[in-house]
Amino acid sequence: MASSRSSSASSSTEVQGAWQRVAEAILGTPGALTSAVRARICVGDDPPELAPLLDKVRRHAYRIVDSDVAGLGVDTVVEAALAAALGEALADRRHALGALE
Repeated sequence: MASSRSSSASSSTEVQGAWQRVAEAILGTPGALTSAVRARICVGDDPPELAPLLDKVRRHAYRIVDSDVAGLGVDTVVEAALAAALGEALADRRHALGALE
């Protein structure tokens, strides 16, 4: 039984490491948006010009249309959407892990 726990702990550590690498890639690498802006988006503090788009990303991304991204650079849209999605995924993960405790 102990080996099962050990394996589970190791797997949990690997998963946590993977989440950290994804977060670092989205939030910490150079891009069109600064790391600070992407970090704020991740926690729901959106720049006003991106707020309507990011609300859709978080609540119903399938409704995003061309007019939602008109005038925004492709890199800005992708980086902002990834940061918002990461924030939602991390919150969902925290809730799920909390339910398992």
